[in-house]
Amino acid sequence: MSETGITLHAHLPLAWAAATTFPQPLLAEWMHGNLVCLQALAALESHEEKDPSATGEHAAGRVEAKVDLLLQLVGELMRKQQPSLPGVEVMLAAHEVIWDAAAPIAAGSEGVLTLFLSPRLHWPLTLPVHVTGVQGTKIHAKLIHLSEDVQEWLERTLFRYHRRALQARTR
Repeated sequence: MSETGITLHAHLPLAWAAATTFPQPLLAEWMHGNLVCLQALAALESHEEKDPSATGEHAAGRVEAKVDLLLQLVGELMRKQQPSLPGVEVMLAAHEVIWDAAAPIAAGSEGVLTLFLSPRLHWPLTLPVHVTGVQGTKIHAKLIHLSEDVQEWLERTLFRYHRRALQARTR
């Protein structure tokens, strides 16, 4: 944790595109996609954490495994159709993001980050941001225009990753 709350520190595929406006229909489309992505990621990860034999839910576990396989196949098809983004060091918090940029970005700029949280789900988060500062190659940006639902699911996702990191340290 930091002064920004719970954070995710990882090497993730990320792309930056400058933007001067964020039309409402486009924001709505991005927020819907972000919500679907975060919910799908939670569903995939909850399936991985479950032990169907412990709960006696063998039939449900088989259905979840089939859905998981289907998502993996669709993700693989998407990966082959879209160019790979370079991975960079990222610190993602509920209200801000910091990343290493390959090219300079001016403080005060606004734009859109395309960020893939999981290699298993090739669906990016599309995050509108306002660049608040630059320190060398590190870009500090505030997340802007997130819907309440996306904000809530992002916080849940960060908490899940944080909890998992703590569990890994205690093993």
